[in-house]
Amino acid sequence: MAARADFQIKKDAATHLASFLVTNGLISDVQLDQAITASSESDRGLIETILEFGFTSEESVAEGIGGMYGLEVARLQRMEDVQGDALKLLPMSFIEQNRIVPFEESAGTLKVAISEPNSLNTVPGVRTITNKKVIPYVITFSDMASVLDRLLRGDTAHPSPAPSSLKTIERKKPKAVSGSLARRLGEKKDKDKDPKDEAALSSEVVTLVDQVISDAIAAGVSDIHIEPYKTSSRIRFRKDGVLQDQQRFSESLGAHYAAVTTRIKIMSSLDIAERRLPQDGAFSARNGVKEIDLRVSILPTAFGERVVMRLLDGSSANLSLEKMGLSEADEKALKIAVDSPQGLVLVTGPTGSGKSTTLYSVLGRLNQVGVNILTAEDPVEYNMEGVGQVQVKDEIGLTFSSALRSFLRQDPEVIMVGEIRDQDTANIAIKAALTGHMVLSTLHTNDSVSTITRLLNMDIPPYLISSSLAAIVAQRLARKICDNCRQIDEDVSTDQYLTMGFTVEEASRSKLYKGVGCDQCSDTGCSGRRGIYEVLRITDGLREGILQGMTTLELLKTATEADGFMTMQNMGRSLMLQGDISAQEYRRVLLM
Repeated sequence: MAARADFQIKKDAATHLASFLVTNGLISDVQLDQAITASSESDRGLIETILEFGFTSEESVAEGIGGMYGLEVARLQRMEDVQGDALKLLPMSFIEQNRIVPFEESAGTLKVAISEPNSLNTVPGVRTITNKKVIPYVITFSDMASVLDRLLRGDTAHPSPAPSSLKTIERKKPKAVSGSLARRLGEKKDKDKDPKDEAALSSEVVTLVDQVISDAIAAGVSDIHIEPYKTSSRIRFRKDGVLQDQQRFSESLGAHYAAVTTRIKIMSSLDIAERRLPQDGAFSARNGVKEIDLRVSILPTAFGERVVMRLLDGSSANLSLEKMGLSEADEKALKIAVDSPQGLVLVTGPTGSGKSTTLYSVLGRLNQVGVNILTAEDPVEYNMEGVGQVQVKDEIGLTFSSALRSFLRQDPEVIMVGEIRDQDTANIAIKAALTGHMVLSTLHTNDSVSTITRLLNMDIPPYLISSSLAAIVAQRLARKICDNCRQIDEDVSTDQYLTMGFTVEEASRSKLYKGVGCDQCSDTGCSGRRGIYEVLRITDGLREGILQGMTTLELLKTATEADGFMTMQNMGRSLMLQGDISAQEYRRVLLM
């Protein structure tokens, strides 16, 4: 009998398997009830309890699974039963996660071993990875545990060139299999299709996914969207903040949509059998010498799983404050704030406005041998040498607030919190800023001044806000006019000038520009993006205004008149007059 540690069957899979045992007469309903009761009263799994009580044996379970699904039962008691070449066809992480072991490989065919029915859901994924026809066999739980244990310990000392010691039991006549199960196993497809055709299809899917990612990296895309609809599907790239349809890929997607999502799940180490719940994963890809991290989100929709992949270029984490594009006054104000020994610096703006890049630029300035820096992020987008980065996991209780509490016991000088989402996190961050720490974080607000009002609405006392806040950075990302096709925009009317904040005099003598579209910018008129910022330093005048309960407009007036504060709109108008951004882009990004 295998030890308890050998039975690592997921709870839902164990329930499904127990139901299978009753349905096929291997145990009775009474025995199942007894096992459920005993399992709930101890720390043993349900299947382990059934076997320990002697209600059935591992061999009977394996033969029952084989009989139901029409599979042969194999014995893989030794590593000599497993071909080394077969093992190389699947990543070890995939083998461990899905409990499916490749043990014999020949031209166009791969034999794999499973010990529980749920593992059959991974067969299509194995077919996609290996470009081979996959034939599943059933082995006992103990055999599976033994082989996995040897593999994970790296004990593959005697892989044989041929499975001469492999023992199989003659294939039993399968019991009635539902149509859905037959489709899941791909049995009918395997009979009707030639293995060469199957391999060609899998190869086509792999090539398509790789080409999509490669082209996206080369084009400097920030996101890849793969979307299913009732009668069609499409692939879109988000470049310079705007989604663009990729018709050349959308046409190839078609009937291969499910295979494409499976391929991406495999690359991201996700559960390929789970199609009902959202999943998040990540992987890395290389295009030439450039390596990019991809953050993957899978979302089930009415017509299939929607995939969004965010491309994260590690070089962005090396951006310095001097290269962000801040005005001279704003750069000086921000440096003064972050160089202080303590205080709270907040970066605000909508999703996709470059907040993380700004935070990493600040961290790059502060990252020195004598400084202990800790970050709590969701997710960790860029790895920084010399910085202790923690991945937040709400499902296990590792939240921003709990991470912050632990940070304070790690003796840090600088703390970065990915986002202040609630009052608890805000309170801990502010108290940390008041007790000798530089705290960096983000908040979702429209501008810097309204961030103060947002903190007040989170029931943070005014005296804590005024005494902890050092600076607030608000920002947007705007598309730059293409240098190759830039020309004067004659279509901007006087009313539009006035709407954008220009005076009548400025409207009469100013010239704005636009891009008309060319080959270099793919006829968009835009090439690249730049940040538009406002940096609000919390001066004595603003601290007094916060304590007096000034409104947002009153605080803005105080900042503008007394402290020389320049809003994002001011910076945007300056960029229009320089010919960096168009009037259309200004209205899209900054008019609220």
